[in-house]
Amino acid sequence: MSDLILLVYRSQSAAFVAGEALAVLQQEAGTEPEDIVVVTRDPTGRVSVNQSTDLATGLPLGGGRWGTMIGMLFLDRRKPVPGSKGLAAQFVEAGLDRTFVHSASQSLEAGFAVVGLRVRLLGGKAVLDRVRALTGEPKILKTRLDAATEEALYDMQAQIPEAFLRQHPADDLI
Repeated sequence: MSDLILLVYRSQSAAFVAGEALAVLQQEAGTEPEDIVVVTRDPTGRVSVNQSTDLATGLPLGGGRWGTMIGMLFLDRRKPVPGSKGLAAQFVEAGLDRTFVHSASQSLEAGFAVVGLRVRLLGGKAVLDRVRALTGEPKILKTRLDAATEEALYDMQAQIPEAFLRQHPADDLI
């Protein structure tokens, strides 16, 4: 089981500082690297996913699949409707809380940024304590991922082509 945490900032620079602080927290804790992403929306509506990368390989920490999936939460701004084919409905069908998915999709306004990460080994409390120590007060969206939801999300991630992740390791995945 794990938590999916989204930290919504009104300032993109504050979000990038928070993302870096969380990457440092992972290093200090000595845990296995996980994707930490900063998702931005520019004034034209374009969504960009900026992933933490391994300096040695240039590839996303944690492989990039969770980061890409977190970025996809912001592409479908419609309210999830059962039986729909939209991304939001697919996330709900996979087991994510409907309110969480809708709140996430509506949270990324132009000029805002969201730090997103799946937390397993660090624990949600350690992550939120580190974030609260920083300047800026993000809106916090959090949901618990049970084993069945994680499995369904892994199945969704398996549909992301490996070649896509290698071509776009850090920026503008979406």
